[in-house]
Amino acid sequence: MPKEVIEAAKNGELVLFCGAGISTENKTVLPFSFYEEVQDELNVKDNNLSFSELMQLYCDKPDGRVKLIKKIKNRFNYIHSFPEIENLATRFHKELAEQYYIRTIITTNWDTYFESYCAATPIVTPADYRVWDENDRSVLKIHGSISNIGSIIATQDDYEICAKNLEKGIIGSELKRLLAKKIVVFIGFSFGDDDFTQIMDFIQSEFEGF
Repeated sequence: MPKEVIEAAKNGELVLFCGAGISTENKTVLPFSFYEEVQDELNVKDNNLSFSELMQLYCDKPDGRVKLIKKIKNRFNYIHSFPEIENLATRFHKELAEQYYIRTIITTNWDTYFESYCAATPIVTPADYRVWDENDRSVLKIHGSISNIGSIIATQDDYEICAKNLEKGIIGSELKRLLAKKIVVFIGFSFGDDDFTQIMDFIQSEFEGF
């Protein structure tokens, strides 16, 4: 492991940026992803649609947004109802729980595993940010949380709003500060993920040349 990562961890300066691959969307948890579940329900054969494009198709149908939220909740509830499956979905979180020197986590995940297993304070809205104490463990949830359903970022429309908020809002400012000043390890992302692409485009536009 790079010495810079080791030193940042020892000094309490390491930041983890976590995607769904560490959690429910890992193939060891369930044989089918949430994307595939929605794709099957819509009978969409095109595998080239991005995650946000597929969610947009779903939400454009009557009561689509409500049904999507219920579908997300049902997936988490299903995993929770089987301890052996939830154990697989939370292996990363349980390991991280013991690494006390990692205090800051950024995630695009909607689940509440960082809160439940790592005792991390969720930062979802600007109001949450006001009470953030950097001495405590926190998780910056830039795509919302299932515990705050109005905050969930899933569709193309959501992503556009999210991009604007990250560009101008206080949480976006904190994200930029962390990326500019800290050592950040990205984990659980595919380089083909739509959310990862959005994030990297945002980073590159903000820090061009660095």
